[in-house]
Amino acid sequence: MHDACTRPGYPREPRWAIRTRLGEAGEVRTMGRNGIKLGPRATIFVVVLLAASAVGILTPTLSNTVSKDVQVTGFAVTLTVDGVPDSVAPGDIFRVTAAMANNANRPVPAVLRMEVRNPNTTTPSELTVYAGCGAEEVVSGTRLIYYIGWHGPLLAPKGASFAVGSTVAAVDAAIGTAEYWPSVLHEIQDRDPAGYVSLVDPGRNASAGVRNSGSALLKVLNYYAMVASKNNESSNLADWTLTTVFADRFIAFGGGAQDGFLVEVHPQIRGSLSFKFWAERPDGLGIPHHPTYTCGPL
Repeated sequence: MHDACTRPGYPREPRWAIRTRLGEAGEVRTMGRNGIKLGPRATIFVVVLLAASAVGILTPTLSNTVSKDVQVTGFAVTLTVDGVPDSVAPGDIFRVTAAMANNANRPVPAVLRMEVRNPNTTTPSELTVYAGCGAEEVVSGTRLIYYIGWHGPLLAPKGASFAVGSTVAAVDAAIGTAEYWPSVLHEIQDRDPAGYVSLVDPGRNASAGVRNSGSALLKVLNYYAMVASKNNESSNLADWTLTTVFADRFIAFGGGAQDGFLVEVHPQIRGSLSFKFWAERPDGLGIPHHPTYTCGPL
């Protein structure tokens, strides 16, 4: 007789234990009431099998695989600037022609930015820019950044050009059925949701003619303030005309004349000026990031 303290331990394996061949240590499958216990190799196999099923490795493909690489080169817009003189006298005025050329095969909105630095003296009160509408942002006592334009212009696709006074019907006949207009509308909605609701869809602040029109082209050009009509109630594209050029090359801000803008150097200025120009996507309608936005001298 053994009491509970002195009797030898009984085997812990249940009755339905199945051992592998001698020498395959550790590969034991134990079947009992609580399920199945697998050895290391069998466990690895099951894990791999489950992982493969999860990621679809075992799903048969029906075709060959085709891979393509696309290299993106250059910029969407090429900027060239002329008219900035090497030297000026205090009080001089000079005309800048900054041309933005669209390299893309779809319309692209762009505005001109201009930074002016004077490391020797203060700048904010010593320059005036005559460029239609825009904004002057005082960054520091010696640095200004100008936003020249509004929430446009919209550059036409590469190779397209329509003069001031062209009817929207003529523009529509040339490019109105192009595949890129949904992308142009989406860009407005994504960048300026308030302006999109206001002027495009549902167009609460658009004229009745634009609001009721089914033309994406008219809605886009109206959003960018590039069209006008003598009858704002009309949705007839022939009644709407371009108020500025709609072209793949736009001189900021030359308006319909495309003759650039003026920079006035005040008589009291001294030292040197450093100009830097670049094009960028516009801000939302009303230029919310530039509270000094105005139409008139900047």
